[in-house]
Amino acid sequence: MDSTAVTKWLDSVMESSNITGALLVEFKTGLCLGARGKATEADATYLTVAARTALDSKGVGAVAYKDSKVLLRKGASGILVAVFKEKDTLEEMPDEL
Repeated sequence: MDSTAVTKWLDSVMESSNITGALLVEFKTGLCLGARGKATEADATYLTVAARTALDSKGVGAVAYKDSKVLLRKGASGILVAVFKEKDTLEEMPDEL
């Protein structure tokens, strides 16, 4: 995955309102591809394991983690997207996901 594209995507997500962190993870290995805000490289392993049970048949789910609601989405390319929002925020996810 292109590191410039990862950086650009993370920066754009962090500009969205009520987003406190963003993480991209290679789902198969749990390798962190990039992190911003409240999300850290160390969170990649936990969220990869949590996603195994949290994702629905469409590859979408959510978990509570680090005083946040973490919205998860696994893409066809095997990349797990994790977006951290405050727990009480009920707004929709950014369209880029």
